[in-house]
Amino acid sequence: MFDIRLFGTTTVRSTTTEVAGSQLGGIKPRQVLEVLALAGLAPVTKDRLVQVLWGDSPPTSAVATLESYVCVLRRAMGPGKGTRAPIVTTSAGYRLDPERVVVDLHRCQSLLARAASADDGQALTLTRRALRMCEQPLLASETRAGWADQTRDEFRQALAAACGRASRAARVLGDVDDAVQLASRGVALEPYDEALARDLMHALSTAGRRAGALSAFQDLRRRLVEELGVEPGPQTRALYLQVLTSDSDTGSDAIPSRGELRGLVELLRDTLARMPGVDVGSVDRALAQVAGQALNAH
Repeated sequence: MFDIRLFGTTTVRSTTTEVAGSQLGGIKPRQVLEVLALAGLAPVTKDRLVQVLWGDSPPTSAVATLESYVCVLRRAMGPGKGTRAPIVTTSAGYRLDPERVVVDLHRCQSLLARAASADDGQALTLTRRALRMCEQPLLASETRAGWADQTRDEFRQALAAACGRASRAARVLGDVDDAVQLASRGVALEPYDEALARDLMHALSTAGRRAGALSAFQDLRRRLVEELGVEPGPQTRALYLQVLTSDSDTGSDAIPSRGELRGLVELLRDTLARMPGVDVGSVDRALAQVAGQALNAH
């Protein structure tokens, strides 16, 4: 059996050997292996492999060179008497032998797919297992390949969504620490996703960390405003106000900081300024007075 690992340095492990990096024959042979592994064990045409390796300007000998790369891979992956590399030639091109190959990315994706339709407890277990598998970057050996960037983007989005679902499941089950951890992972993966930011705010608030929930909003708002030029949507803003005005928590973490109070003033100012007939100058003067009093009393 061959275990192909795409998280971290691309590596092939079998019962007798382990090959990685330059042992796979160089950059292009390694990329051939990666594309075959990403294909879900389906055939990949030679034209597709040529496109991946050379783009729109392949050499006249591209097909022959590709075939030589496959030979290099077969030798690297199946050394020794009586062994056979798991790269199969088909009428459409090449594929990996599904009876002899497992790919870590596919196993991780399978866990996430199962988690999406599982009950809360099972979803948490499956998502944790998937997260342990992808602690290293996907396709770390490929730093300049557009096809690898696209694969990483798609996987990152799927993993972030899974973290959000698992965080909500953890809250339902009363595991607030796990809920915070999972939501934090989701936000780290997709920092502009408001739904994930709300998951984190809910998790922190449920854990009694109101100031942390308010800070999560402020961090999201800063990213959106400074980098995308947009404000958080009404659902996220409403949650911020709900957390800020909640009186269910006690202790120092329940007391809004100066930065949080300023954030509330900004939200109020923006809301009032959007109302028809409201004089923005009057709003600014009134809010400045209220804010000064609140901050002095803080």
